[in-house]
Amino acid sequence: MIELFQFQRDASATIAGRFVEYLDDPVIVGTAKKSRRVPFYQTLSALTASGKTVILADATAAVAAAMPVAPIVLWLSKGTVVVEQSLANLMPGGKYHHLLGDFGVKALGDYDEIEVEESTRPLIFFGTVGTFNQRDKEKGDRLIYRSEIDTASQSTWDALKARQDLNKDRRPLVVVYDEAHNLSEQQTNLLLELEPDGFLLASATMRIPARLANEVDALKANGKTDDWLTTRVRPKDVADSGLVKTTVSLGGYKAPMEETVSELLADMDQTEGDAAKYGLSGSPKAIYVTNTNMVATDSARRDDPKRPFLQREAPPILIWRYLTEGHGVDAAKIATYASLKFDKDFPKPDDFVLFSGGDKDYANFIAGDYQHVIFNLSLQEGWDDPLAYFAYIDRSMESKIQIEQVIGRLLRQPEAHHFPAERLNTAHFYVRVDKNATFNAVVDDVNRRLAQEAPGIKILKTAPGKPRPTEYQPKEDVRVPATAYDARETITPIDTLINNLSDYRNDKVNTRGEGGRRLVQQKVGGAAEVSEWETFQQSNLVSARWIFHREVKRQFARALEVASTAHPKFDALVGLGSPAYAHIVDVAHKVVDSYVKNVMLVQRKVDPYRVGPVLAREDDLITFSNSLHPGYDGLNTPEQAFARALDRSSIPWCRNLPRSGYGIPLITPGATTTFFPDFLAWRPDGLVLALDTKGEHILLEAAGRKLLNIRTPPGAPSTLAIHFVSEGRFNEQVQRKDKEGYTVWSRREDGTLRASHLAELDDVVASLMET
Repeated sequence: MIELFQFQRDASATIAGRFVEYLDDPVIVGTAKKSRRVPFYQTLSALTASGKTVILADATAAVAAAMPVAPIVLWLSKGTVVVEQSLANLMPGGKYHHLLGDFGVKALGDYDEIEVEESTRPLIFFGTVGTFNQRDKEKGDRLIYRSEIDTASQSTWDALKARQDLNKDRRPLVVVYDEAHNLSEQQTNLLLELEPDGFLLASATMRIPARLANEVDALKANGKTDDWLTTRVRPKDVADSGLVKTTVSLGGYKAPMEETVSELLADMDQTEGDAAKYGLSGSPKAIYVTNTNMVATDSARRDDPKRPFLQREAPPILIWRYLTEGHGVDAAKIATYASLKFDKDFPKPDDFVLFSGGDKDYANFIAGDYQHVIFNLSLQEGWDDPLAYFAYIDRSMESKIQIEQVIGRLLRQPEAHHFPAERLNTAHFYVRVDKNATFNAVVDDVNRRLAQEAPGIKILKTAPGKPRPTEYQPKEDVRVPATAYDARETITPIDTLINNLSDYRNDKVNTRGEGGRRLVQQKVGGAAEVSEWETFQQSNLVSARWIFHREVKRQFARALEVASTAHPKFDALVGLGSPAYAHIVDVAHKVVDSYVKNVMLVQRKVDPYRVGPVLAREDDLITFSNSLHPGYDGLNTPEQAFARALDRSSIPWCRNLPRSGYGIPLITPGATTTFFPDFLAWRPDGLVLALDTKGEHILLEAAGRKLLNIRTPPGAPSTLAIHFVSEGRFNEQVQRKDKEGYTVWSRREDGTLRASHLAELDDVVASLMET
């Protein structure tokens, strides 16, 4: 069962919270005689691999749970493949279905007005915009507009407009649109005909059609700001989560295809070894992006399909032949997913696997689980395989391949966590060019793309003719004990807080809240007139459980593991803004505070971290004598100085890589959930030192203090110690007194903070070696 990351919970809770608040304070527009409610609007601005589907699903479930009538949800996307994937993932048995809870999940083609009328649970229908995107509905051939002969009294579209329940009341409608930058003016007009209660739109680069912009303008006239209308996922939070790879290795080649692909395959062999050693589930995959039906050496001339296969000059065929004939790759592992042409008199070989039908072939293509895939210039929409590690891209002969469009296909990280081996956290690109200027332009494009979508990703660029990055194995096999949360001491205080939570099931006074709204009146041909605020009694109620869960999730969702909401008092229905609502929110915050205060970190007995190889270019290395690897790149000046001092101590040590190295869970609310110390060192007595050279800022938080006090399981020896090293002289209240020397932070036996001042870095390292 997938567990959401904190940034995903934050985004989901923000969307759901705004939606529910809007239900009780909607914007009303129109004339004095005829008015209507403007639908809720929210854009989810989330980038590559951020998990838009899980955020939208979780938010949709929270919205449905808070609505007084179970809604209908229309989940749309432009691409058939994207819709099919979302439907498969959210149907019963799908990997995300648990996020929806009691939703009924179906394709839009299976819409049943009787089921909509009789069902008391929320229903979600998936469809492509092509299902209904047709101007002339009366003469159109879309099935959604036509009644089923002898089985339906009205078209699906009309039924969707009505969406009546047993009381002949119209059920709420929420429109979810993934990849919403594809939303057109025509689609908007059709969707607004359905009079939805809200739009949830996901896109990294949202463009609002004019018709929808009118609705947004009405919301803004009522005080809704751009920040309120958009839920933004910080790219850094995605990068820190483990959902994306940490490094992009970008190599340029002014060489034949064969030499370039040979380099790819050699690196792929090494990565397969790392995959087996460090437990990657599945084999690394490679894609090859090139022209399709043109001659490989002459992009202005089409390859002739009326020639024998061995005489063909199309790049996909030449690549396939080189893989099979030159490197012995099993043809059954290779798929060509492109519109490659063959003549009936000169058919392809039986073992040449070709998918030329686009969306129609996608299911069979995915079922094959191919390790090598040869693509058109335009990759199949929706294809995002985290095991795709390698990409050959032919940018020679004035090719128009946009490498920045391919980058996102390789950024997803398998299993949503990083591995000790850097190759397993790296997207490898092999770009064939015919001049250095082309490669320089590629580097600029990639830098711009990553700066927007995945800041902090390391780029290893290798110009044509320069040696590729090398993988450096550790000199010895060393481990570091893992750590975990120990929540036993949180149970009693949290139980006390929950037991003291008031029971509002029979309370008709404290559960009532007041809100305010104003009417935006638009006279025909005239400007909008905004009325004064008016107070009204809120009619929409949400469960105490919904409020409590939402508030805890927004701060530190792990607290819900010990904060039980099984008691029936959490079924109480409470008005937003009421005294009861404020009380429940206050208790939720106290539960989180209590959890953070009482949870501890404990050293685990199993699953230690294993130091893996590093990937770097030889001319970028700063070399050392006693480090586990020959050297490290990317060290700043203070880190270099500390590394030199560690190296002079003659004990084994290594630089710990951020995001992919040894991580320790943080006990603090917020998106950052893991602490990566700068260095690891192994003392002769068996104690592992986790050392950080910039730690005074974290010491000001409770999380930093707990990092220095990791408990050892009963009866087990202590094998891990964490120390911070700060430049300057500090007192034990973490106040800098002067800039002289260094301060080493540790814990006394009674748990209090100890600050030890030393003059030189060699003295600091010597003090850390003391038993």
